[in-house]
Amino acid sequence: MRNCLICRKRDHTVIATEIREGTGRIVQCNNCNLVFQDIEPSYEEIQNYYNEKYQITNSLTLGQEQSPADRFRDKLKTFDTTLGNILPLLTEQMSVLEVGCGTGELLYSLKSKVKNVLGVELNKKYSDFMNNELGIETYGEDINNIGFGGKKFDLIICLATLDHLADPLKTLIAMKDVLSPSGKLYIEVPNRNEALNYFLCSKNKMKFNKFFWHYAHLYYFTKETIENLFNKAGLKMQISCYHKYTLNNFLNWYYCGQPQSSFIKGATDSKFFNGRSDFEMSMNELLLDVENEFKKIMSKTFRGDTLCCTGWL
Repeated sequence: MRNCLICRKRDHTVIATEIREGTGRIVQCNNCNLVFQDIEPSYEEIQNYYNEKYQITNSLTLGQEQSPADRFRDKLKTFDTTLGNILPLLTEQMSVLEVGCGTGELLYSLKSKVKNVLGVELNKKYSDFMNNELGIETYGEDINNIGFGGKKFDLIICLATLDHLADPLKTLIAMKDVLSPSGKLYIEVPNRNEALNYFLCSKNKMKFNKFFWHYAHLYYFTKETIENLFNKAGLKMQISCYHKYTLNNFLNWYYCGQPQSSFIKGATDSKFFNGRSDFEMSMNELLLDVENEFKKIMSKTFRGDTLCCTGWL
């Protein structure tokens, strides 16, 4: 049993023994409520995992390993909300660093709007793709091992990465150390309290819970525990929530107990009917209105799948 990252206590309750890949051990701290996997992988183990297995077990298309180019193309279609949250933070003269930048879709979208962009990505295929195909300078290693030559950044972005790290507090402090005095951090993490973990029928809720827990995610944050992490790192912050997946995806889990066939479909396909009859087209228009209200409810109640954190010194 390991110490809690935030409060350092060793008093946990086991809340799950199955994860997406099979047997696992998910615990919740009885003192500060942080949820995490009760394992301590080494840096080498994490690096090997992201270079050898992650692209299959967490592919945007279930069970298929995508090429960096295919992943880049698909991800470009799905981060409108994230981009909308980031654009107000930009100025033309700022330097932007993204930690865990994947195949570079976000930095590619930002590079014409700012002075310069720089990436950090453990997966060698992804970092090579960014350096060679996108022309975006990318370090293929852990941010904790990079000095940056004393350089400071005006905006540091970290999307769906902090929860994958063996020591997210150490990495958050490393990002803080290279943040300019007036700079901002923008960080997204999955929300432990998302609605699908709680508001399905028992049988399908168990299926989603098992899908939700998986080896790549070493930590599972809530609004309260991510605020605690920022406080411990000495950062001020504000937090919001959104849901990237559609109502169609929610109902697929609710009634069928399984994900849709791909990330793209789950995140973008809000239509219930594919035909062109008056009935089908009118119903799709109605359901689009419902989709918009669904997203508002998920955000307002903090039951969306993503927590959005803006931090500063």
